[in-house]
This record gives sequence, structure tokens and C-alpha cells, in this order.
Amino acid sequence: MMNVQITRILAEKKELFLNLYNLYLYDLSEFSGEDLLEEGKFDPTNTYLYLERAELHPFFIQYDGKVIGFVLVCSPPYVDEDVDFTVQELFLVKKYRGQGLAAQAVELVFAQFQGRFKVEQLANNRSAVSFWKKYYEHHHIEYVESEYSIEIENIAGSHRILSQTFVRSRSN
Repeated sequence: MMNVQITRILAEKKELFLNLYNLYLYDLSEFSGEDLLEEGKFDPTNTYLYLERAELHPFFIQYDGKVIGFVLVCSPPYVDEDVDFTVQELFLVKKYRGQGLAAQAVELVFAQFQGRFKVEQLANNRSAVSFWKKYYEHHHIEYVESEYSIEIENIAGSHRILSQTFVRSRSN
């Protein structure tokens, strides 16, 4: 097992978090079609809320003591009525992908929460869809999948979303 940890993102680490979030939006722009703002960054609309609301659970992913990404978890009222939690965003700097580190971080997150989860991906983001399908298979997680289309604010067009819902308890 590699040395992966998750630590709650605190307000004093806001700049680091927002910088990483900008890298995440950059990666996602390939699939979302989002454009840069005039100052050369992506729009982190409402991202700061993760640092202010108790129902939002932001974690840095650390490897050998270095921050290499983040995972953002939401709970009511920021989730659909039929779920307890969503894994809203998962990001690793490219250098650290494909090594099993994200899966270890997700395990650490799931160890902290029990209940009905929902995870969503842009359907055209094949690597994200593949990551989650492999994760479910490897951890024997039975899920129900649905697909729908959404409009993303300030981005042209409709986007297909894949959504998986499943239950996690301390025993699985």
C-alpha cells in the first residue's frame, strides 16, 4: 500500500485548493467545452462554499506528504433527496494518475461516511467513467446506473451525465 492520506481542506489552504481546482477545470474543459475567463483562469463558481459549509466535505489527497489532488463530498441539502452523499469531484495531478492512488483516496473517504452514495461523470470523460467502473468492480460494489442530460451554466450545449448510486457501509 502506498502512502496515501486524505486531509480536510481548511480555509487557510483556500489558495492551494483554488489553484488545484483551476487545474481540475482545465482537465475537464476537454469534456465540458468550458472556456477560460479573460484573466486566464477557469470560473470556480461557488467552489469557496466547500470551505464554509459543514455539509460539504473537501479533502486534499496527499502522497508521501505532498498534496496531489482533492476529493469533494457533499451531504444534504447539497445532494438529491434519495442519497446521503455525492462524490462531487475527484482530481489527481496527471503525474500521479494510473498508480492506484485515487482508488486508495476514495477508500479513505468511504471509510468516513456510510449511506447511499451517488457518483456522476460526464459521459464523454472516458477515463473518469472507466476509473469508477473499475473501482466498483474491484470493490464488489453493486450500483444502479442512470443517464441524463444537463445544461452547464455558461457552457454551450447539453452534456450527457452517467450516474451511479450505491450503498456503502463500514462492512463493504
